[in-house]
Amino acid sequence: MKFRKLILAATILSLSGIVTAADDAKKTADLSGVQWVTQNPPASDELNSCVKVVEFWATWCWPCRIQISHFKSLAKKYEDQNVIFIGLSKDKSTSTVGEFVAKKEINYHVGMDSGIGDSWGVQSIPTAFVISHDGRFLWCGNPRSAKCEASIKQAVAAAPKPLLAGVDLGRFSHLRIKLCGGKQFAQAYAALENEAKACGCTEKLCACKVLASVNTKLREKITAAQTMRRKDPRTALTRYKEIVDNFGGISLTRECEQICAQLKQELGGQIPAVAKAE
Repeated sequence: MKFRKLILAATILSLSGIVTAADDAKKTADLSGVQWVTQNPPASDELNSCVKVVEFWATWCWPCRIQISHFKSLAKKYEDQNVIFIGLSKDKSTSTVGEFVAKKEINYHVGMDSGIGDSWGVQSIPTAFVISHDGRFLWCGNPRSAKCEASIKQAVAAAPKPLLAGVDLGRFSHLRIKLCGGKQFAQAYAALENEAKACGCTEKLCACKVLASVNTKLREKITAAQTMRRKDPRTALTRYKEIVDNFGGISLTRECEQICAQLKQELGGQIPAVAKAE
């Protein structure tokens, strides 16, 4: 009986658009401890640098089931804009959730809610949160609300632009966020290089073409830093450091590491404040 009342309450609140959550200032966007159900879960550097849309739901919640197609559409629409969509299930069984995810062909990350919903003050489902790339909670409410996508657009506009924004990656789309930069960039780049070695260029979006797009974007950044070096060495050091920090570990950016060291020496070992903050 209590279980049925919970479903009814969730249905009424969700359909009416009424959701409640604790004070945003008391919440933390830490998702590092999530038990993931879907394969290839987001890495910690992705979770800490991307816009996140986190929905709390359950397989037994009818309003949750109704809105899945909408959430899938949003995930597809923003897949190349450095936005991670996550569904945290309040179910008890991971196998139940896994079977449901496969049946519904869910295209976003799904994990188990192990108390995060309670710490965020979730009292009804489905409830979604839009979180900025720097961890600020921008919005909370029913995921079907127009305010949900408006908040996503706001977060995307304020976030750093992805390296390959607007570039179709074809079957390599799963590497997009890793190719934005960070600890896993070199690994994703190496994966593309390995694919390119055996590429017969039979695909429209083969590994060679995707790798060429990555190299073009990186060369643009390197050229901008080289131009700035002649005008303003301090600003150039900031740009070189950004390249090294985000895209280091590959042959194309190796020279940037040397130039970064040279500029630091020329400037007496001082690193601009902007570079330190990155």
